[in-house]
Amino acid sequence: MTYQPTHFNRLPKDKVLPKAEGIEPYVFNDEIVIAVDVALATNRPLLVSGNPGCGKSRLADAVAAVQGWNLLSKTVTSRTRLESLTVEVDQLRRLNDAQARGEKPQLKPDAYYLNPGIFWWAFQRNTARYRGMSESEARDSKVDLDYPGVDRKNGGSHHAVLLIDEIDKAEPDLPNDLLEPLDRRRFDLPDGFRVGDKSQITWVQDIKLLTIITTNGERELPPAFLRRCVTIELPDPDGDKLVEIALKHFPKGNKARMKAIAAKMSDFRKKASDLRRRAPGTAEFLDAIRACEGLNIEVSDDENSVWKKIENAVLVKDTRA
Repeated sequence: MTYQPTHFNRLPKDKVLPKAEGIEPYVFNDEIVIAVDVALATNRPLLVSGNPGCGKSRLADAVAAVQGWNLLSKTVTSRTRLESLTVEVDQLRRLNDAQARGEKPQLKPDAYYLNPGIFWWAFQRNTARYRGMSESEARDSKVDLDYPGVDRKNGGSHHAVLLIDEIDKAEPDLPNDLLEPLDRRRFDLPDGFRVGDKSQITWVQDIKLLTIITTNGERELPPAFLRRCVTIELPDPDGDKLVEIALKHFPKGNKARMKAIAAKMSDFRKKASDLRRRAPGTAEFLDAIRACEGLNIEVSDDENSVWKKIENAVLVKDTRA
């Protein structure tokens, strides 16, 4: 099967994002292309699962680069709350201004104390830039925020890929808290705050937006959250696919050495499974290739060889050795 995408329509015919300045290559397959195209067609977030190092986070960067769109990203932790993704009020700055002494009032317009999160930047870049103030208020308050992502300035458009990385690291309530901004593409401002005449930030519909959410499967996600997502699982590449990926990253590299390292990956994965440890992923495979190419080290079975040290440090990662 060779799928021709409708919305993901800037992808090269060979389905490979070539290496360029600031961009690593990415090898797509039909399953990924279809999932991205479906997410774009349905305006649904794309939930990407798979083992660590399989290319989940890199997918967002690759899709944004192919389309020529901006990239916004946020890595989720146990401390991440909805407000840190949408909008927070800087109460400390507000309190300091209210208590400051001087002849002139120190308090700025209410919106001055808003800190836009990545959803605000994705939905309404122009208002996020000024914290929701008018241009005159922003000028008087000297507010003109820098774009917090990769700004490609593609013809002046604000189309974007929004990456929410490692959603399973969040507290259990966060995925359900995200239903409104993900499903209805809007979120409420804190009580008492308005942007223009509105107390909500709503997605500007002439902006194209793809939200990509990654998970390592460490925590089960709520059914209501899953229902709103297009899903895909990225498998660990087999030996031939690993060599194909390596050649895109290192086109002048030693192919025989790449094949030798790829052949060992199954052994490393089995060893990790037997020890109930995480198996090495594609990212670590590429690190091993990069080390051997940069240091001109050959693969060897000699326990005292430099390769064995690289194998332990990059692939097996046994700190007891």
